[in-house]
Amino acid sequence: MTDEQAPQETLYGQYAGFVTRLVAYIIDQLIIAGVISLVTVVAGFVMQSLHINELIGAQRIAQVIMAILALLLIVSFLILYNIGFWMLAGQTPGKRLMGLRIVRTDGERITLGPAILRWLGYWLSAILFLGYLWVLVDDRRQAFHDKLAGTLVVYAWPEQEEWDRITPIRDHVRRFRERRRKSSPESR
Repeated sequence: MTDEQAPQETLYGQYAGFVTRLVAYIIDQLIIAGVISLVTVVAGFVMQSLHINELIGAQRIAQVIMAILALLLIVSFLILYNIGFWMLAGQTPGKRLMGLRIVRTDGERITLGPAILRWLGYWLSAILFLGYLWVLVDDRRQAFHDKLAGTLVVYAWPEQEEWDRITPIRDHVRRFRERRRKSSPESR
């Protein structure tokens, strides 16, 4: 007589909770701060070594120009970091470390339009952090920026080398929804 193994319960495909998302966000912010700090130190060293301020001729104007350029580079990096990783991998490094993935509500990969909306929604969500706290009360654990962009953050499952070889994310999301619908008290 053989013992049948019970199916193993996993979080794969389930909506990600507030704490997991917060930790992923903090990891991403630490990575971003590290890169920006490194670039700032290197740029300051280069400016001091090459005497750029003296070459330009006006120290005050050079400082203002450099500050504007630094701000533009930082904002560009923030946009490319988030939107780039969301579109290319479906997750930032912080989300990857926490086992999370961003998908559209139909389970497909996020595209440019929703990625831009989601990034802009980050700023709106930051107002008193209410947009982020929405995750705590929403059934699908969507923050305001997720609702705005039509995205979900789910626990990721391992991918093989090519996206097309695995069961598409939308099938996982659909199965999760069906399981959830069947187990809800309303369906009994």
